Amino acid sequence: MKRFLTLLLIIALVVTLGLAVFGCQGASAEEAIEGEVEEAGVEGADVTVGFSLPFIEDSPYTFPFAESLREEAAARGWELIMTDAGGDINTQSNQIEDMVAQGIDGLMMMPVDAAGIVAVIQRVYEETGGELPMICSNVMTDPPELDELVGFAGPNSYLEGKQIGEYYVNYLKENGIESINYCETQGTAGYSAAIDRHNGFLDALEEQGATDMFNELDSQPCDWSPDKAQAQTENWITTYGEDMKMVYSHNDGMAIGIINALQDAGYEPGEVLVNGCDGQTQAVEFITEGWQLFTVFQSPAEDAATAMRTMEKILAGEDVPYWNYMETPIIDSSNAEEYLPIVEELWEQ
Repeated sequence: MKRFLTLLLIIALVVTLGLAVFGCQGASAEEAIEGEVEEAGVEGADVTVGFSLPFIEDSPYTFPFAESLREEAAARGWELIMTDAGGDINTQSNQIEDMVAQGIDGLMMMPVDAAGIVAVIQRVYEETGGELPMICSNVMTDPPELDELVGFAGPNSYLEGKQIGEYYVNYLKENGIESINYCETQGTAGYSAAIDRHNGFLDALEEQGATDMFNELDSQPCDWSPDKAQAQTENWITTYGEDMKMVYSHNDGMAIGIINALQDAGYEPGEVLVNGCDGQTQAVEFITEGWQLFTVFQSPAEDAATAMRTMEKILAGEDVPYWNYMETPIIDSSNAEEYLPIVEELWEQ
């Protein structure tokens, strides 16, 4: 009997110890899981970020960009304060100051003016003692690197310009074209993407020894606008007529306006070479129809996501490089049909 009671006591002791150990292990596992969540990032935390945009509704690019920002913020449980500067640098500067005054945890901005934005960035840095992490998105500052910024996220507009220049050089050589007269529709003056795409294009020609193959007739800023590019192209058609064989466009919106002018003037597809950048639906359709030679695919959704991922890493305390670039592949007749459903879904907003 005593042996039986002793056995029962031993069993009870073992069970008790086991439960105690299990309980301790369970608490440690729970703490470890919570620690992993905290270390993984700032998802679900009480985070407010600000994003200053140059415009939203008035741009076919920034509208889906803004929609993607909202989706990315919601997925992380972040509060997003987003402003529209209406294309005015003074308005943008004031809006940035207002966001900072609200106590945001991180600031992202797409500058209206690459040089004009520098003053407010430096002012905010001083006001916050350098404690507020700031990045530029899509549009670089002038100068492109600032000590006050953590970094840049988005496309490399200079390399996009080089991609475009290299494509044209190869096309001319493959088709036995010794030289070509061209005009250029630039983006907004002072906008870093416009500056970089212009310079990247020219550098590509020089690096490939093809500068003499391209004779520039004229270059004008058309503010990324289809209407302005169409009006400018109509002027060029009147001025240069059949001498103009190519129009280098800094984006698809202006390319669409260029093609509208060519169609209205009775040109045939491919008679004047036209490119774009962005990968808008109508531009890709024009590629399949022969009106547009190619475009550089710059997804506004991926652009916005790149900015949000970069800020998430910064807020989580990770070291990030200054330059955080997205990929920008070429769309031409060889793959336009494959990209068409992708861009249709992207730009359907």
